[in-house]
Amino acid sequence: MSTVNKRRGFPRDRARTTRAYTLQPVRSRLACWSVALVWTVAAAAAGAGAAVWALGQDAPEHSPGASPDALHAELADMQLKLEQARAVSAALQKSADSAQADIAKLQADLMFLRSHSRAAR
Repeated sequence: MSTVNKRRGFPRDRARTTRAYTLQPVRSRLACWSVALVWTVAAAAAGAGAAVWALGQDAPEHSPGASPDALHAELADMQLKLEQARAVSAALQKSADSAQADIAKLQADLMFLRSHSRAAR
């Protein structure tokens, strides 16, 4: 900068030297997490509300005003599904018991082989 500019004292140069700097407010971590939590709760509430609304659309077909024949057919269908679920559960339990027996047999064989391996050394 030349000496001419210094003597004239441009306002731009004075503003740089006389400007008072102040601290800017900064949100704390607690405030940031609080805002995030509020938005998360709001989103969860909106999702729950949408689910309740969507499930509420199916309510008229299960109303008590339905005919007895429709209710009887629905009951028979649910009983059939329950029996199928029981059969699947029984088959799965049988398979699990068989697998557990195989594991016990293999563990016994492994212990036998390890004991003979140590004796041979």
